[in-house]
Amino acid sequence: MKYLLYLAVLLSSQLSAAQTERINFKLNEFYPEGIASNSKTNSFFIGSVKTGTIVTVDMNGEAKIFYEDRSLKSSFGMKVDTMRNLLWVCTGDPNYSVYADPATHKKSIHIVTLDLDNGKKIQDHDLSGLYAGKHFANDLTLDNAGNVYITDSYSPVIYRIDSKGKIGVWAESELFRGLDIGLNGITWHPGGFLIAVNNGNGSILKIATDVPNKAEIVKVSNFFPGADGLLINAEGHLVLVQNKGVNKVFELGSADNWKSASIVKATASADMFHQPSTCAQQQGKIYVVNSKLNELQDPGITPSKEFSLQVAVLRPVQ
Repeated sequence: MKYLLYLAVLLSSQLSAAQTERINFKLNEFYPEGIASNSKTNSFFIGSVKTGTIVTVDMNGEAKIFYEDRSLKSSFGMKVDTMRNLLWVCTGDPNYSVYADPATHKKSIHIVTLDLDNGKKIQDHDLSGLYAGKHFANDLTLDNAGNVYITDSYSPVIYRIDSKGKIGVWAESELFRGLDIGLNGITWHPGGFLIAVNNGNGSILKIATDVPNKAEIVKVSNFFPGADGLLINAEGHLVLVQNKGVNKVFELGSADNWKSASIVKATASADMFHQPSTCAQQQGKIYVVNSKLNELQDPGITPSKEFSLQVAVLRPVQ
């Protein structure tokens, strides 16, 4: 009996130790997906797939409403634009919104900009009519010139809002297509190109700015079905968040300008991320959104009232 008790205590301590640092915040049925870090205030912007509301969450887990507007339906990927003091946000009506409307469901694709200091909406870019088909603005990124690139998870295209505000379809490829979700995360690489992931088949794609319609699959020894948020770290490596039951974060490097890549680091399975979606850097650490979006697919689950941002501790892969 004492031996069994010892094993139980040991297992409990191991599980506790495996839990990496996290910031917990309470918001009823919020269900976060997108995240962006605000270096000015050492806080995060986080959006809700249920209501589109955008909140700020500080390092202590205090959440405050930054912007709310029922017309947003749902909020997804977002990025801070320090050059123009803006927060860029992907919004639309693809799946879980409490404000879902037949007129906008899987049709609406809007990119809004908010003033970083006061949350005032500056612009609303309507991309809905640029490409025939269903639409889901899932993620966006900015290049060094201030151009914004947006993935559409329901149509095989990437849109661009250039630095002068002109909008249009920038790239189209069959490599962007998925049976349900196609393109998801996207990030700008300082080498002068974009990296995106296909959530459905798990491929990593390199898109050159001079030939955007000729995207190339980055050769990797394995694929990442459920690939979601991306970022480029200080080493120029790709940090990739994967859900769909894997629920881990990977760091990949390349020795040939991203013709191929390999996994150099990964989080441990014992870290137990909960349907991780996107990530952001703050104070030298990578924080990952535990979205719990899987709960929305099961009506028998009591809706969560607490969510978290969890630090990704990336360990070298042997």
